[in-house]
Amino acid sequence: MSHSACLEQQSLTMAEALQLMLSEVSPPIQHQYCPLPELLDRVVAEAVYSPVAMPAFTQSAMDGYALRYEDINAGVALELVGTVLAGQQAQDPLQAGQAMAVMTGAAIPEGADTVLMQEYCVVEQGKLRFDTDQRYQQGDHIRWLGEDLQAGALLFAAGHRMGALDLAVLAASGLAGAQVYNKLKVAYCSSGDELTEPGQPLKSGHCYDANRYLLQAALKRLDCEPLDLGIVPDKPELLRQAFLQASSEADLLICSGGVSVGQADFTRQVLIELGQVQFWQVAIKPGKPFAFGKLGRCWFFGLPGNPVSAAITFQQLVLPVLEQAAGVVAVPAADFYTTAAVDFRKKPGRLEFQRARFSENAEAGFVEPAASQSSAALIELARADTLVVLPAEGSGVKAGEQVLLQPLAFCLR
Repeated sequence: MSHSACLEQQSLTMAEALQLMLSEVSPPIQHQYCPLPELLDRVVAEAVYSPVAMPAFTQSAMDGYALRYEDINAGVALELVGTVLAGQQAQDPLQAGQAMAVMTGAAIPEGADTVLMQEYCVVEQGKLRFDTDQRYQQGDHIRWLGEDLQAGALLFAAGHRMGALDLAVLAASGLAGAQVYNKLKVAYCSSGDELTEPGQPLKSGHCYDANRYLLQAALKRLDCEPLDLGIVPDKPELLRQAFLQASSEADLLICSGGVSVGQADFTRQVLIELGQVQFWQVAIKPGKPFAFGKLGRCWFFGLPGNPVSAAITFQQLVLPVLEQAAGVVAVPAADFYTTAAVDFRKKPGRLEFQRARFSENAEAGFVEPAASQSSAALIELARADTLVVLPAEGSGVKAGEQVLLQPLAFCLR
């Protein structure tokens, strides 16, 4: 796309921008075996099946006494013939009129089909007596072989990002690892002469660079392989150098700043020179200046410089594409409706995301806006837990009306 053609482009809707990007960026192909201790947050590249049933044997869910259900109805004391601890197996089948003490997790003796909780039982001179006023059901407090899943059952489909509980499931199935996609290599930088590294003296007219640290933290939570290109001044030759490095070393480049229409916004200019620009404006607020393009094999995302705009566009526009590029299969949105506690106002024309906090009482949930909706008010975004989604064509919602909420992405919280 030529520079002049690029400058004539109109803003895309968010849906159009996402559709275009997702159609361009392909899921990964290469994968490798990853051992269990290193699997957290990795994306499985092949479906994972359990080699064993869960539970792997019929076991007691309580400390108590295993017996035959039909012996309960007789209402007579039973002969206590032994104890089965967790990890042990009864040597002999249980006969009529007999019971065995079992611990939680212990294998149920052959012939038993019910466990009575020890609280309802008394042992006297080798005899087990139980409370006949209690209601017992056949199979009480027994976890049957394969009750949770059968051997060969699907544990995780390809494209699933592994969490802590997922690792526990894998371990419980006896699996020591899984095939995972290679980590995405993601370069990131902030552009602008006005930026100062945190910890350094702040010059007049400067501000500290927050966006790079936002991106760094989010990418770590997404288990990407990050490449920090630092603060890049508003000099075309330095931007060119950073972009060339990213194009040779990374799968994606995320750069904040330099994609609006200011005199010193060279990011788009250099991107057009070295690669291609698909679009650079999206009809959302905050975050209208947003660029998407390509540098060789490296996909480029240009975020606005304001910290709130950078965070919002990362969640709305970068995260879905980054997850697809990492091999993650899309999951249904967690958006939900609730009642607006106050009016949420906007001007028609752009899809708008306003920062807010969600709360609940015994009757309903309510959402209240942040104190400021300024695209520079980063502290208000940090204090928020949700985004109020206001349609482009409307002028907001009134107090008491239903409003759509979108929780902040886990990698930003």
